[in-house]
Amino acid sequence: MNVTITIKHQNGETRLDYKTPVRLSQALADAGLTQPHPCGGYGTCGKCTVRVTGELSPMSETERRALTRAGHDTDSELRLSCLTDALGEVTLYYNTTKPSLQGLLAGFSRDFLLDPPRIANGIGMAVDIGTTTVAAYLYDLKKGERIAERCVENPQKIHGADVISRIGYALTGGGEQLSGEMQDCLSVLAKDLSAEAGVDLPDTAVVVGNTAMLHLLTNTDPSPLAAAPFIVKRAFGEWEDTRYYPPCISAYVGADMTAAILDSGMCQSLDQTALLLDVGTNGEMALWHGGKLLCCSTAAGPAFEGAGISCGSLAVPGAVCRVNVREGVMTCETIDDLPATGLCGTGLIDAVAALLELGILEDSGYMEDDAAIGDSGLTLTRADIRQVQLAKAAIRAGIDTLLHEAGITYEQLDTVYLAGGFGSYLHPQTCAAIGMIPRELIDKIKVLGNAAGQGASLMLLSKTELTRAERIAQCAQTIELSSSAVFMEKYVDGMMF
Repeated sequence: MNVTITIKHQNGETRLDYKTPVRLSQALADAGLTQPHPCGGYGTCGKCTVRVTGELSPMSETERRALTRAGHDTDSELRLSCLTDALGEVTLYYNTTKPSLQGLLAGFSRDFLLDPPRIANGIGMAVDIGTTTVAAYLYDLKKGERIAERCVENPQKIHGADVISRIGYALTGGGEQLSGEMQDCLSVLAKDLSAEAGVDLPDTAVVVGNTAMLHLLTNTDPSPLAAAPFIVKRAFGEWEDTRYYPPCISAYVGADMTAAILDSGMCQSLDQTALLLDVGTNGEMALWHGGKLLCCSTAAGPAFEGAGISCGSLAVPGAVCRVNVREGVMTCETIDDLPATGLCGTGLIDAVAALLELGILEDSGYMEDDAAIGDSGLTLTRADIRQVQLAKAAIRAGIDTLLHEAGITYEQLDTVYLAGGFGSYLHPQTCAAIGMIPRELIDKIKVLGNAAGQGASLMLLSKTELTRAERIAQCAQTIELSSSAVFMEKYVDGMMF
């Protein structure tokens, strides 16, 4: 059997030949073309659609259901690359839309002492590995100046939108591949940034990420993170050659959170009571009160990254990023003011808040029928609403549980820090409207930007800050939400809008 796949893309076309049937997702990977598989390639999310013609495997009921849920016509040329095999001559049209650079949010939150722990050739790189994007910052270590920066897609996202999917892939033999993909990504970033700045390659780096991301980067066995009691056998806080991996706090409160806490400076005053939220697939949060640091991680799921939502999208050009209600009419704004192609996380929260305001959605989450999002041509289904309920309830319950453990009220909080690429673009009013963030905290919010990347940069530039980060991880206490009766009670309460 001869199988030939011609992939048409923005740079021309790529032809691949095989002797046996091949999955379209594999062919794309062989061609060096990335495509998201938020569900890990099980055909349930409907996000890996491609336009394809030729000799293909029949459409399964699983694929048909996923396409229908995503609002696609099953009689069209759209197929799921994770479930469709090429059987002969096939032409595939690759969508090259890329996410906007929401990870590049520069600027430190406070002053620091410039005393790099390693200086060598004077060029260093700080990296924040997120589940969706990888942000890198190149520095002149002698001057403490940022000379280049870049944010790219996390290449591992083709194996799933969340860390659980990727851990599962690693445990079935994909660990070396995941590590290689990320190591290659960091190498390319170093070369590209150095070329852009006209300097030598960095010979020192600080790399942060959640605990799972660092395990997958270093090809460390992630199995302890996959099942209770979630014991961390490698907490990092160590140098490997010229690369430093800051310490993780626990299995699901990683080095990225250590870095974000460092950047905020929240632990530098005993008189301050502060809450830090990094809202994303893993909702990590920390509370500083009375000289004690409490942390937790709540599994919000990938809804805010666009996965599991019928019209969901990453923050790409054309994604609806803002929804307002004016004189009883829902209006939408898109990234780069392009025609609407999907609904990214901030737009999703806004849209749900708008449906509540217009009375289309009830506080219980009940909606009589699917709802149009203004004149965008997009629709939210009742299943989409349920995904938002689950995600926002997890975030709210995490906040309430931390405050309960510390014995304090909303009023006692001085500052609420919002961190992360997604968190920094949130609209506090609509987050409060859907019940994700208490209304009492709106006026206390301070946006940090990519605090994890900025914290990594502080450690790269200052031995004093690196030592401070290690102390933060040592003194932090993790609240295990999975065994918390308070969390479960708050989670149920949080399902209401």
